[in-house]
Amino acid sequence: MNDIAPVLLVDDDDAVRRVFRRVLERAGWRVLDASQGEVGLSLCDEYDPGLVLLDLRMPGMDGLDVLTELVEKHPETPVIVISGHGTMNDAIEAMRRGAWDFVPKPLPSNEILDHAVRRGMERSRLLRQNRAYSASLEATNQRLSAALAELHRDEQAARQLQFQLLPSDELCVGSLTFQRRLFPSQLLSGDFLDYFPLNEHYAGFYLADVAGHGAASALVTAILTTLVGKYRQALVLRGEETILHPQLFLRALDADLKALSIPKHVTLFYGVIELGSGHLVYGNAGAFPFPHLVHGADTVELECPGRPLNLPGSAGFGAGEADLKPGGRLLLASDGVLELGRKRSHRERRLELGQLLSGAESLAQVSAGLALSEETPLTDDVALLFLKREEKS
Repeated sequence: MNDIAPVLLVDDDDAVRRVFRRVLERAGWRVLDASQGEVGLSLCDEYDPGLVLLDLRMPGMDGLDVLTELVEKHPETPVIVISGHGTMNDAIEAMRRGAWDFVPKPLPSNEILDHAVRRGMERSRLLRQNRAYSASLEATNQRLSAALAELHRDEQAARQLQFQLLPSDELCVGSLTFQRRLFPSQLLSGDFLDYFPLNEHYAGFYLADVAGHGAASALVTAILTTLVGKYRQALVLRGEETILHPQLFLRALDADLKALSIPKHVTLFYGVIELGSGHLVYGNAGAFPFPHLVHGADTVELECPGRPLNLPGSAGFGAGEADLKPGGRLLLASDGVLELGRKRSHRERRLELGQLLSGAESLAQVSAGLALSEETPLTDDVALLFLKREEKS
């Protein structure tokens, strides 16, 4: 028991201290002793005993006063009072002030003292363990709070970077006007979109949805912008036309993501539109809902199912062609839009998108029709891309 905190014995009677010390040491306890209350308090401060045996009747500082100070300064240290004949009322007062137990003197048997000390020391051990656990938990919570604060700062910076990667809203390319909205369900979005001129004849655009939410998915959106930028540069610098052909482009992106061993799949709709004629060629890697195209009173859903990027298998990607006539509008939305508002079937929500687009001349009107704003609580990210071809003058 040498590794266990000692027992402190405070009694002014030398004979009592000798008897108690002998009994305790034979039972295996380490013992400190003091003949005065003031000395006992000093030893308690210095050695932090696991338990104190305290006589209540001592000259100088009274045992009850010593007890009061011990309980105040060392609340986790059990105190057992030593009660002689005629001091029973003092023992009761001591229990009221916080003493843990009492033993009589002279001792009826050695076992009574040993049993009381063992119970007190077990309580002391549990209290010390709890204190150590609480201190460790507090230190862990402080480290966690600091880490979370740093992570939050990092996420704020990442959010700023992600939104800086978005294209300019209301971008005009020839007769085309692009508008966009991105509403993250968390600080960072797993949805992303982009549009850009490819050369003097074509413009490209895409809407992507990375599986999952938060920082990991947002990182993949940043990787996507880098990969798309690589194929845009290849067209400008070397005349490599992969990015002009949606099917070739989706296959190339799929291979790139697999080569990077990214553990997330990506749905992506990519379109290339000829600026002069408005002819649209598109490919779909699992994006849903399908885009809606509006000409006058006619609304068409560009149905083209296909396999998401970065999933195993040999299934192909969706493909199609359409014409964006003067005055026509095209709306792309990520699947988070299907979770908005009251519960309805996907078919009903897709019909609603088409109806909204048929009466909307801007993305702001579509967002208003969906009751979608920065304050809208979301269970999934929502991205919207709106493309309009101006009427002929």
